[in-house]
Amino acid sequence: MDTPDPDPPAGPADAGEPACLLHLACDACGGLDPARDTPACPRCGTPFPTGPGPYS
Repeated sequence: MDTPDPDPPAGPADAGEPACLLHLACDACGGLDPARDTPACPRCGTPFPTGPGPYS
């Protein structure tokens, strides 16, 4: 049976730049909260800082 070889996986250069999610990460546990509409981390309960952050 003659089957063609599959294409190799795309390399990192084909994927574009990674998104920076640092502003969504909890400083205490590293959990991500994409909504960031709660006053505290849903994972560990640490309060989020208020006001604009360094990554805003």
